[in-house]
Amino acid sequence: MATRSGSGLAWLHRHRSAGVGRPRPPACDFPDTMPASDRSPIPRPRDGARRVATAVCSLLVALGAAGGLAGTLGAPPAAAQSKPSPDPLADADQTVARLRRQADAAGAQYFAELGRFATLDRQVADLEAQIPQLQQRARKLRAEVRRRAVAAYEQANGQLAALIDSADSLDLARRAKLLDRLNARDDDAVTELNASVADLSAQRDRLRGARQAEAAALEQVRRQGDAINATLTAAVERQRALHAAAAAAAATATTTTVAPPTTSRPARSNTPPAAPSAPPSAPATYTPTPGVHPHHDDPFLVCTRARESGGRYDAYNPAGPYLGAYQFLQATWNGAANHAGRLDLVGVPANAASQYDQDDVAWALYQWQGNAPWGGSC
Repeated sequence: MATRSGSGLAWLHRHRSAGVGRPRPPACDFPDTMPASDRSPIPRPRDGARRVATAVCSLLVALGAAGGLAGTLGAPPAAAQSKPSPDPLADADQTVARLRRQADAAGAQYFAELGRFATLDRQVADLEAQIPQLQQRARKLRAEVRRRAVAAYEQANGQLAALIDSADSLDLARRAKLLDRLNARDDDAVTELNASVADLSAQRDRLRGARQAEAAALEQVRRQGDAINATLTAAVERQRALHAAAAAAAATATTTTVAPPTTSRPARSNTPPAAPSAPPSAPATYTPTPGVHPHHDDPFLVCTRARESGGRYDAYNPAGPYLGAYQFLQATWNGAANHAGRLDLVGVPANAASQYDQDDVAWALYQWQGNAPWGGSC
């Protein structure tokens, strides 16, 4: 059967292609083949047949429209169909890059706090050195005043008779007046020294409070830096493992089908690892840099090595633990290596690194923060 506009499905296709939003489909209107003289309001058998055909046609049009709409709604978006699968290597690289920036910022903040703490510590030490000196000067001056007073008293007793009988009483009066002036001047000096001692003591107490607050801030920043460095170390190890697996897969791709590595993200931890009881060793993935560093004989490096470890590159102090010739904390070593772009050294214990690598990280830290990380002694 045909309609005036063709089939319902063809009509829906044309209107959908033209962009028409849900128009009313044409009715299934069959042409009247009866002569005009035979038309009657009373239904005839062929009129019933025509009504059945019309109902069937309308049902087919509705089903076609519903099927087209369902296909439109059920089709996934093009963006979802073409979304690429995640790349573990790219994800690991991006994670390491982000953590590197965080670690570098945390390291800079830590060393800034460390510099402020060192400044306050020096100021407190200077004041604590001045206060005993002033106190000693005040004690000596008080002893001198007492000695003069005793001498004047003894001299006065011996000269009392001469003062009474002497015709030059004016001269003796001048002496007594001069002695009084000296004593008064010493008294003023003692008072001034005591006031200075009190003022310095007050300054010392204020600086001690500031130093204590700075120490708390320094410890907080250190803990944050340690947590970031621990996460960075785990991310770098994951990155190394992924790249190693990718390299192995590429090497054997022509002969063997290698399944992609199943690695999981390292869990974040805010608790630094416990200090080992024995010197840590280098990981299997570490490749030491041979040779002599260009700045090996720089006066600062020579002085720092001698002062920190006696020049021993394998030195280990469990108190920190402090590692290597320059006695690095592991977090400080990781931060300096990251800042220098030596990601191959992040997580490598300093005492297990080669001489070249230890000199390289120490020189990078010196160029970055000066001698403050070592206390400013060299």
